[in-house]
Amino acid sequence: MIRREIAREIGKAWGFFCEHGLRGTLLSRETPFLIQFGKYGVCGVLSVLVFLAVALTGQHLFPGSFSQDLPGDLRAKNFILLHLTAFLPSNFTAYALNRWLVFTPGRHSAGKEVFFFTIVSFLSFILGEFLPFWLVKSINVPSIVAHLSFVISSALVNFVCRKFLVFEK
Repeated sequence: MIRREIAREIGKAWGFFCEHGLRGTLLSRETPFLIQFGKYGVCGVLSVLVFLAVALTGQHLFPGSFSQDLPGDLRAKNFILLHLTAFLPSNFTAYALNRWLVFTPGRHSAGKEVFFFTIVSFLSFILGEFLPFWLVKSINVPSIVAHLSFVISSALVNFVCRKFLVFEK
């Protein structure tokens, strides 16, 4: 039963792609779920790259603040500040790309849309911060593991909230 559902979803996505081509598929917001989720994933990867670029730049500019030699709680707090700094450019990149390529705007005014999008992102950000904070403080994981744990935990919440609370009419 599940295999049939998966095969049907793949068939819908392939048929849509064949009918509309690459450009039409990328620019259409009314796509089958697999295409929509794939485009969401690409937008997410691009916003993660912005997040990581800002975070790694901050880590490079202030290397003493993220040294493995620091006490775990101080290093963990520094990661929170760094992640807060990286949040804004990453969030606005995600918003712009999702509005343009993935979700159908119009449920709310543009101002409310940005506000709700940012609130959802910030709440998932706060929830996502607990995991890397704990991993750094308790287990003293490498910096890249702390960054990736944050990104993965935050992304899981965002798709559903963005799709059903922020954008869809």
